[in-house]
Amino acid sequence: MSNRDIQPFQFACPKCEERISFVFGQLDGELKGATELEDFEGPFNGDNPFVDLHLDFPAYFGVYVMGMTTFLRVTREIGHEAYQHLNLRLEMLNTLYPMQSDLRSVITQYKRGDIDSFERTCSKIPGAALKSRKKEDVLAALYSATSVMSSPFTIHEHNAEISEKASELFMWLHQCHHEKTIAFVDEILGNGFLKNLHSDCLSLYPKLIAMDLPFRSAFFYDYANTEDLGQIPARISTADFDVCSNYYKDLAEVFARQLTFLAGLNNLIKRGDSDLFEPYLKLTKAQRTRPELESLNSFANVDLGSKLAFIDDCFYRIDMNAVDNKLRNGIAHYKYEYKESTQIVTYYPGKEGMSRDKYYEISFMDFIRRSLLLFREVHGVNHIIKAALFYCVLILKKEI
Repeated sequence: MSNRDIQPFQFACPKCEERISFVFGQLDGELKGATELEDFEGPFNGDNPFVDLHLDFPAYFGVYVMGMTTFLRVTREIGHEAYQHLNLRLEMLNTLYPMQSDLRSVITQYKRGDIDSFERTCSKIPGAALKSRKKEDVLAALYSATSVMSSPFTIHEHNAEISEKASELFMWLHQCHHEKTIAFVDEILGNGFLKNLHSDCLSLYPKLIAMDLPFRSAFFYDYANTEDLGQIPARISTADFDVCSNYYKDLAEVFARQLTFLAGLNNLIKRGDSDLFEPYLKLTKAQRTRPELESLNSFANVDLGSKLAFIDDCFYRIDMNAVDNKLRNGIAHYKYEYKESTQIVTYYPGKEGMSRDKYYEISFMDFIRRSLLLFREVHGVNHIIKAALFYCVLILKKEI
């Protein structure tokens, strides 16, 4: 059992795929999709399928072993100290999910420019109180709120490093490529790119809090010694794949737009101009110039997979375990199947006309883990966006 006050469990019958669910902690938590046996005699003898369930940890497939609970297996595998840290993050989630309404409102109010309501809502969020209505203080309160929302899902030390280095980066660019840096800022402010990108990033945070249930068990793999995420043989106790797949699509779309921002900065750092891509990348095998690399504006139309290939030696280290363009294509174009009893996703990323021959498989646990890693990438780049916004407000004295 978890320490979460409401615990919904769900799995599917391996014979008929009927969805079976029940909820502990609320009055209407009756069993659905199955019949409860009044005179059940244990232990399980193998005549019927055994399903291990837990909200906080991945439950592995296998036969019933008396006494070998999911909790016992997890604590043995990662050790007491790691479990204590993991449990702290799970308790943070327990604190956050009742605050969903305020956390969602603070983002909506900021994007709408409703500072009166924004100030009232910030006062309800620990550490996010608004000091003044100066733009820099509004931004500070906003990022304190997103820090609260993301804290269980991300790695604090990594966030702190990115935040510090990003501020230093903009000061270096201001000194070393002054005119071109200001030109880059003027472009992404003038065409609305920076504001729209920031807004897109912010929209992802409240959705993450609302989806705490499937993400809880993905934290475990921050501590487990797992070499290949593709081999995770675990299931999640409650899962709605359609909701999770939509969130993955949103993450991938926002990250693809963030890559345009990163490409502009990378070009500034390497070549002193946000529009100048690496010369050898600008030529095709036929020695023709790629039109998509003529400018940063052209690059913005490139798909996610190609964008990664066209950013040379990026100053920001992208976790490639988080980015799977084949998976993104399969999910985005609704070319996938999900078998709930085994929690296996089969996706078809290729363009095969009317056929579906070439496919890949991924466990739902692996899918959620990749979604978590991708959120961390989006969150990391959002720290660099934060530095850009403070640079605009404090150094360039520009409206954002």
